[in-house]
Amino acid sequence: MERQGVRAIVGACGYFANYQKEAAAALKVPTFLSSLLQVPMIMRALKADQKVGIICAEADSLTPDTLFACGIDEPSRIAIADAQRIPEFLNISKSAGHFDSQSILEDLVETAKQLVSANPEVAAILLECSDMPPYAWAIQNAVRLPVFDFITMINWIHDAVVRRPFCGFI
Repeated sequence: MERQGVRAIVGACGYFANYQKEAAAALKVPTFLSSLLQVPMIMRALKADQKVGIICAEADSLTPDTLFACGIDEPSRIAIADAQRIPEFLNISKSAGHFDSQSILEDLVETAKQLVSANPEVAAILLECSDMPPYAWAIQNAVRLPVFDFITMINWIHDAVVRRPFCGFI
């Protein structure tokens, strides 16, 4: 892919973080394998007593090693909510062949509300799973906080590696 002109590589699954160090070392282009890589930047944009809420596909897989691989060196500043309790979300993660998108939307919004209610110090939310971005707007609308996901990461990286001419006033 590098020989074909790829300027950056982005992964979809947040748990690809477990391979971040090795992939970045092996490739010549910037490599961002996990949406979780955004967490340290988000933390630095918040007050020291605020947290980043992470809604993830499977909390048990969000190990200290996974967090550390993404530069999250202050795990006390994150609050985690698990989507495994959402029946329709399990249909996606278990490749059941069907799911009710409206039901997932409602359950993810409720998960976000519960996360913020239980952790009032949460000042931003990160959606770890690449199946969650379609619901980011609804989550943001419900909790009135910034919501990050792998799409926000892709947009940021794309803007950095495929610059456009400046069209504003100088």
